[in-house]
Amino acid sequence: MPVGYEEEQLITIAAECREFEHIINAMGYGYSWLNVSPDDFVRRCSDCVNWLDGSCEIFQRELQGK
Repeated sequence: MPVGYEEEQLITIAAECREFEHIINAMGYGYSWLNVSPDDFVRRCSDCVNWLDGSCEIFQRELQGK
């Protein structure tokens, strides 16, 4: 988990984000049983291509409540 952010924050914001794209999918591998288990898959901001070490504008706006 990224330092300074609660797991709940990362999950809650990612769950409603329209711009979320998992890094595995972006790399062209797609979702498969080899790399993402449907039973364990949880959307987290830190797994998104837009995350950029917490500097994602969407994430920062949500944290500030705007």
